[in-house]
Amino acid sequence: MKQIELNGLIWDDKNIILNEKNLLNWEVAMSCPKSDGWRLPTIDELKALAELGSTWDNVLKGRWFGPDSELLGESKESVFLPAEGWMDRNGTLDHVGYYGGYWSASPNGSLAHYLSFYSGVAYPAGNDHRMHGFSVRLVKDVKPSVKR
Repeated sequence: MKQIELNGLIWDDKNIILNEKNLLNWEVAMSCPKSDGWRLPTIDELKALAELGSTWDNVLKGRWFGPDSELLGESKESVFLPAEGWMDRNGTLDHVGYYGGYWSASPNGSLAHYLSFYSGVAYPAGNDHRMHGFSVRLVKDVKPSVKR
């Protein structure tokens, strides 16, 4: 897979893995952005991604998001997000291959917003405890803003 440009963002082609863990709590997720402008997407950016359409991939166990998501692995304009499950605050992993949750950079009081999905639907406006573990996919702006 490759980096995909959608809605003015470049989506990284892989999830963040930190210390051999692919599900991170929100505080750790917020510390993950790489150099060169990579960052967590906002909840509005995740909503805009979901509005492009999405299709569940039963072979790869995840969802393709983008205007040609129905093409699955043949897609040229969609990003694939694997269903890596979620982790509760005690470290228990659940729903791997059936459920995906992706942190946004948008807090909501003591909670944080995230995108969630399973085979039937994608829901881009979830809120959950910051201690839970979800996947992290970074984005960067196509044209970085110029500070004056």
